[in-house]
Amino acid sequence: MKNNFTIKFISILFFSLVFFIASCSKKTDDSTGANVIPAKTLNKSILTPKKWYSQGSSFVHDLKAGGMYGTMGGTWQWKNNSDTLQIVTQSGYPDTFWKVYWNTSNEMECEKVGTFTKLLYKDVAW
Repeated sequence: MKNNFTIKFISILFFSLVFFIASCSKKTDDSTGANVIPAKTLNKSILTPKKWYSQGSSFVHDLKAGGMYGTMGGTWQWKNNSDTLQIVTQSGYPDTFWKVYWNTSNEMECEKVGTFTKLLYKDVAW
């Protein structure tokens, strides 16, 4: 009787452990069974026309269609068709360069060239 109880107890313990491990494992995203994290890439086609806000709205990039920037006669363009924006914030002002690392339809990460500080931007003030 005691031996029967031990076998049942070990069986319950074993299946509980298997269930626990299975429920804690990460779900897979593809047919190979590998855990896939979507790559964050630059998608220029959904970057404009849009306003992009840094946290606290200390920086706002207003990238308008046709290469217009903001409301003060500024312009923007891709530098040599790369991942870097060349921005003139106001007519007559010097240009600045912003490297864009990745974007989605509502977020982007970029840095002003030379600052070495990546900033997250969203399409709504936050």
